[in-house]
Amino acid sequence: MEKAYIDRILSYTNEKVVFYKENTISKNQVEIQTKIITASKEIPITYRTILVNGTWKVYDVVIENVSLVMNYRTQFNEILAKIHPNNCLRSCEKK
Repeated sequence: MEKAYIDRILSYTNEKVVFYKENTISKNQVEIQTKIITASKEIPITYRTILVNGTWKVYDVVIENVSLVMNYRTQFNEILAKIHPNNCLRSCEKK
């Protein structure tokens, strides 16, 4: 997930990032809503964070209403629907 997110962010240049809202989900979960403002549009990005051992960690990033975690989960479920989980694990171990 980190590589996919970093690649996408690195493609932006000279854009403005605006932090505009923080939603407390629970005592250890917060969503931070931001926008990347380009010359032609505003791109909403929400960071889903969780407090772990006193440090806030990002566990999901939602870009233009698409969750990276849900996207990967959907792709993984599609793979598991086609092949046995043991074969999937063997394939992952080889990589």
